[in-house]
Amino acid sequence: MSIRMIAIDLDGTLLHDDMTISPYSRSVIRRALDKGFKIVVATGRMWDSAKIKVDLLDLGNVPVICYTGSWIMMSETGKPVLQQGLDPELASRILYFAKEKGWGTTIFMDDRIYMEKPDGTEIKYQKYRSKKPVFLGDAFFHPTQLVTRVILADPSYEQRMVIRKAIEKEFGDAVDIVFPGDDFVDVHKKGVNKAQAVRFLAEKAGIGHDEILAFGNTENDVPLLKYAGQSFAVANADEVAKKAAKGICLSNEEDGVAKEIEKLLS
Repeated sequence: MSIRMIAIDLDGTLLHDDMTISPYSRSVIRRALDKGFKIVVATGRMWDSAKIKVDLLDLGNVPVICYTGSWIMMSETGKPVLQQGLDPELASRILYFAKEKGWGTTIFMDDRIYMEKPDGTEIKYQKYRSKKPVFLGDAFFHPTQLVTRVILADPSYEQRMVIRKAIEKEFGDAVDIVFPGDDFVDVHKKGVNKAQAVRFLAEKAGIGHDEILAFGNTENDVPLLKYAGQSFAVANADEVAKKAAKGICLSNEEDGVAKEIEKLLS
């Protein structure tokens, strides 16, 4: 079957390493929209940060999957299509568990960033965020609403694996954990991922998985790369994403996404 929906990751996939989108990529994606392809941006970014990049594409009111599938928002109106998260009591237990281990945590609620106190990571990872965190002290460990996600970070892959295995052992029946790139360990509600969010949109539009083309570069793209009928990992992608994808395209720096999409337009 022919492609009807195109799902595109941002960081490391569409975005260049300097966080920009080339005029060429913007032009090709806009042409794809004008030719009737449904464009979906699917990112791990928070909504506010994702919207800044999506607005550069000038696509009108298109769905934006953010928080690795926890939220779906409409890009122009800001209307929520889907919002999921961790139960506050479960999130509290995860936060206390991490504190006992000496691991710093960050949480996202209502598209805001919260930490117990400054630890340096709020500066290091600001490039991915449109807002600065709010420091809550002890109240941080007692969220009162759905927690969109919990993030832990460590520059050591070995330590990230220690963190991941410990949380999976303790809470694996209620959460999913991915490495979305850089130093992050992302903890989401069980079953939340980009594939389930794209499936949600596709089913509403009467589109089958074999009519979807997807692009990604890290582990948080793996379910989507496997689900889509056609999928590409960019050449700079993590090996886990390359193994999940049906093909490999040129890197983010070479506008690999746009060059594959342009083939559909010829």
